[in-house]
Amino acid sequence: MTRWRRWWVALLLCGAGAGLVPISTAAAAPASDAGVGTVVADLGPDSQHGKPGFSHGGAYYSHLVPSGDQCDLHLYDVAARRDLGLVHAHVVCDSSLTRWAAQADTLQWQVNVSAGEITVYAWDAASRQVSVLAPDAHVTGVTGLSADGAYLSFTGRSDLHPAPPGSSTQSAPFTYDRAARSSVPLSTTQKEIRFHSWSPTGHRFVAEVYSGAPDYSEDGCFGSGTSCQVPPGARVYNDSASWSGDGTAVIVNRWSDSRPVVYDFGNGSVVSLPTTYGFPFFTFFVGRSARWVVGYYAYPGAFLWDRQTGKAVEIPTQDAVWASPDGKYLLYRSAPYAYHYRNVATGADALATYRGTRYPGRIDGYWTKDGSSHLGIGPGGCSSVRQWSPATNTVSLFGPPSPEACYYVPEKFETDPLPSSASGRFGVVYKGPSGSASTEYIADLRRHVLLGPVKGHGEDFAPAGSELLAIRQPISEGVERLLLVDPTPVPDVDDKPRWSSATPSTGTASTVEVGQQVHVVLGASDLQGTPVNLYFRWRTTDGTPVASPPRGWSCERRRLAAGATVSDCTFAPPKDYTAVRFLDVSATNYVTGAQSDTRSYRLAAKPTPRSSGG
Repeated sequence: MTRWRRWWVALLLCGAGAGLVPISTAAAAPASDAGVGTVVADLGPDSQHGKPGFSHGGAYYSHLVPSGDQCDLHLYDVAARRDLGLVHAHVVCDSSLTRWAAQADTLQWQVNVSAGEITVYAWDAASRQVSVLAPDAHVTGVTGLSADGAYLSFTGRSDLHPAPPGSSTQSAPFTYDRAARSSVPLSTTQKEIRFHSWSPTGHRFVAEVYSGAPDYSEDGCFGSGTSCQVPPGARVYNDSASWSGDGTAVIVNRWSDSRPVVYDFGNGSVVSLPTTYGFPFFTFFVGRSARWVVGYYAYPGAFLWDRQTGKAVEIPTQDAVWASPDGKYLLYRSAPYAYHYRNVATGADALATYRGTRYPGRIDGYWTKDGSSHLGIGPGGCSSVRQWSPATNTVSLFGPPSPEACYYVPEKFETDPLPSSASGRFGVVYKGPSGSASTEYIADLRRHVLLGPVKGHGEDFAPAGSELLAIRQPISEGVERLLLVDPTPVPDVDDKPRWSSATPSTGTASTVEVGQQVHVVLGASDLQGTPVNLYFRWRTTDGTPVASPPRGWSCERRRLAAGATVSDCTFAPPKDYTAVRFLDVSATNYVTGAQSDTRSYRLAAKPTPRSSGG
């Protein structure tokens, strides 16, 4: 019997009150090929609208499977490697109608959407049961699920708990308290309240007091669970609310002049952002706490505000500021193709070895989810992939690339999921001929190699718990094969070369007069005793790669025991040579391709000063 027949038989045998039925997967070891890693699960044909994907901890994966003119919502247990058959799960093929709680293993969906009155269901990992939400109300639309899965916000009406007079009779805003099993209207006899958004943790929320003018800002209403309060001086304008990562504060606007303000749920305060450097027009919290805020006061121009001390410092950026997800660092463009990075806690600011190649104003790469690396392209256009590590201020260049290769990385916007695994080990990279369609690869950021190409396209990494990546492979129009893939190499050994000698230190700039010379000594080895080779890459002052070393450069290379290698190089510029060259050197495992981090140097020459004697 096929998996799909077992699914339907299970549904036929279920009673209306049943929660779920475990369904064995079609094969213990799927034969599908993703082009990278190991296929952990072949989830079969799937709707192209198949999100929401992984639960917050990565323990479960949900997706939509085409079934007639609608879809069946499927749930996969990642640890148990099996499908869990949900009841009451024949739904519209629309991913926006299904959602995971942001911080709980609670999956919510809705049926009978086209009928005008919706039935809302939820599955909870704790009970392994499906339950009806808001059974005491007539639901016409769902606006959200609290991060802890304890409350549902929706529009509709309730005969048991009617909205006060003056509210919409059919679509008044409610929140449903799952513990109390009660739907409570948000509006009061004095104020008509409209729900805005839930916090990323717990069940705090922002709403607005409706005045009849939906295109204008409204008084903000800030609360928890089923009720909210209206403090003076804060308003909500469309999608203007920006939450802190811990959900304890939110940035909205001030009534009088639209200046951003922070509402603190802990003490109920409303505090305006500073205008020391100018009027802030775009702001966001840094990291996962509510302490630090970045604000743009011009373009370019930004500041970092410490809510704890009340102090703000200017960030001399030429365009955007990229904050690491862990809140430790800010990366910003200090010159057209140069960057600085700032330690948020200590205030230390330094020139980064990271170099951008995008035009100013463009988003240049992305941080890994753990904040350990920033991935970009260059230097020199799209000639290589560049991984920068702020803890050591070092860069690793992937390659060496073929001459015709052009690399790309996803452009990460503030609201986009980060295209990296939770551990920060794997990221997404694209490669292809310049100006042509590119192919997706997985970057192993520990071994500095590209895995793939991917057969299909990666959708999302698990947000926690594993390195799993959901990969979709087109089958027909609107239908894709869905695979869960672990990109970790098998066997997973530590094959990255180590530097045994590297002098002078990376980042050294040497200017040598004609008749003088400078030595660069580089040596590397591998823990497995595999032969290691050194690769030298040259580029001009603007980052353009060049094939040949500068005149006056020579190296003596020696192979040592256990595959180790060392190069003793000399730069002795000839007469009247004045070129400037950048050198990037990496050590590569000859067998596996794993790379070390990259050592970078600047070599310049100037002619010998002319004698002034007569």
